[in-house]
Amino acid sequence: MLSILSFILSYFIYPQIILVLGCSNTNIQNQRLNTLYQYIDNTNLPIILYLSGGIKYPNINTLTEADIMFNQIHNKYPLLPIYIDRTATNTAQNFINFNKWIQNIPYNKVIINTSDFHKERSHKIFNLLIHNIIPEWILSISNCKSCWDSEILHINNIHSDIQKSL
Repeated sequence: MLSILSFILSYFIYPQIILVLGCSNTNIQNQRLNTLYQYIDNTNLPIILYLSGGIKYPNINTLTEADIMFNQIHNKYPLLPIYIDRTATNTAQNFINFNKWIQNIPYNKVIINTSDFHKERSHKIFNLLIHNIIPEWILSISNCKSCWDSEILHINNIHSDIQKSL
């Protein structure tokens, strides 16, 4: 009986952690955030956001992807706890940094917010780097043909991307 009670209490006391993966493409990033907003508006459970994204193109951008996301999210949900990773510039780094951070955080669920075309590769990288968490997904829908096409190439480079990021 105590274990059931402990489970119920931990489910409602410990927050859901949502890892929001950054993107240098503003349109794709906004699609991800709009999908995230729908999720936040439809849950009653506590949430902590972890925003991950550095500056992929320093000659073009002055703010990190995470800072851009933070500004937009904070305007809409000013009381939501948000942690920021400003250093990750690829999916492997997103998960490496996230894994270091989450080790000391109590949580009942990890949810990854990304694009539908990015899920397969993200899931494979996540499983290679993080072994003690089974994530859930919040996926934005993308009709970006070049995004879908380029993911095929990126999937073939998963192991080298991880090696470069470690």
